[in-house]
Amino acid sequence: MLKTSLAGLILCFTATAASADEPSVAITVSPIHLFVPMGELTIEGRVGDRIGIALIAGVGAYRDPDTNQRISLFEGGASARYYVTGSFRGGLQLGAEAAYVYGATDAMNIDVKAAGLGLSPFAGYKWTHSSGFTFEGQLGATFMVAKAKAESGQMAEDRGIGPMLNLNVGYSF
Repeated sequence: MLKTSLAGLILCFTATAASADEPSVAITVSPIHLFVPMGELTIEGRVGDRIGIALIAGVGAYRDPDTNQRISLFEGGASARYYVTGSFRGGLQLGAEAAYVYGATDAMNIDVKAAGLGLSPFAGYKWTHSSGFTFEGQLGATFMVAKAKAESGQMAEDRGIGPMLNLNVGYSF
């Protein structure tokens, strides 16, 4: 029994030592969101050698060209990633993302609020340089539902399927 326990301890230490050079956290930003304009930050944590969980937050504003009204935008979400090849440091990912987007404006002195939820399965790839520089991209389909409501009582709802594209750069440690 002592041999079995010792072997298990050595195996556990070896597995821990092998993954000690792996980063535990990746912090990335989305340059594509700057075209909205919006800033989006993603923080991914390693929960296993091949599994990462990410939290997503975004904030920005858009000016409607027709009405010149400012629309405030907020985004929150999460994703789970499984690294089919490689590890948290880099490799082919399969995952799913849920994102909630909220927008509000005061168009012609009438409050208008809109919210949408998108669910996206995706495939992607992450690459981390030895310095910590990280690049990742994901492509998938988004199944979305959006609702808008004006203070005047008008409402609108839409459902659809669209593309999902994430291209992020950042740092892993």
